Amino acid sequence: MSRITSVMVLMAAFLACAECSERGTSSESPSSGKGISAQERQALVTLYEATEGNHWKNHDGWLGPAGSECTWFGVQCEPSATESTTVIDLDLSENNLRGRIPEAIGQLVHLQTLFLFHNDLSGRLPDPLIQQWLSGSLWVNAEAPLLTDVSEIDYEFAASAMLCARHRVVLRSDSTAMRFTERCRKASPKDRRTFCEVEKGHIWGEEFAMLAWALEKNGYFTLQPEYDRNITDSALVSTRVTRNGKKYDVVEYAGGGPHELWMIQLAIEGVSATMEWSKAETLPECPRWSKAELPAPK
Repeated sequence: MSRITSVMVLMAAFLACAECSERGTSSESPSSGKGISAQERQALVTLYEATEGNHWKNHDGWLGPAGSECTWFGVQCEPSATESTTVIDLDLSENNLRGRIPEAIGQLVHLQTLFLFHNDLSGRLPDPLIQQWLSGSLWVNAEAPLLTDVSEIDYEFAASAMLCARHRVVLRSDSTAMRFTERCRKASPKDRRTFCEVEKGHIWGEEFAMLAWALEKNGYFTLQPEYDRNITDSALVSTRVTRNGKKYDVVEYAGGGPHELWMIQLAIEGVSATMEWSKAETLPECPRWSKAELPAPK
């Protein structure tokens, strides 16, 4: 190889390396120092101050200088071709947050995931976040009270003309659930004695809240207290929902209610059917929906 050729090869290699270096710099991740908009930064700062950030288990980086936001603990960003770098994920689960999530957090309009599970938070999330969650554009992992004002759904189905055709399910925003099912003993072909099978279950916060919003969107809280038809031996379906401490009862006999009520009943039955249940105990008879207190399972 001639000397001129060797020099040309070296120059080409040098230029290639310089180009690689330039490409590496331009593809720098947003977490390496590229900042977010002033509006999004202020939303994060407000969140920190409103939830006692100084007492979080981990607040590494928080309230650092402008441009460092994407390195703050729990914050993940994404570059944008048309806008500033934006916050897309916020994971502060089990981090000792206290108080209420401020309205300012709704300024994180590009947020895709929000994990707040196992903190000491109260009140509902700001409405913009609730609407994003309901639309499916935002994944929220949090306890039900952060997503809905409904605290309990108590539902009972009873077919009057059939033996062992009664069941009741109680779902609560604290993730606990109970199911009471009337069973036939069947000790002999003519045995008509029954007993109550009591089961315990667990419902995830987001699932309970989604069910509560299904009731809301189908107009449960505007329904009449009673619907019926003049039919003998049909099904009696009773629903009691507690929202903000107030109980709303709707009793339907023989399918006399509107289509929205049928949708609500189907949603409750569907959630109950897909949950995992474990047997707790048996009782001589099941507590009826009309009773205010339920027996504590052993």
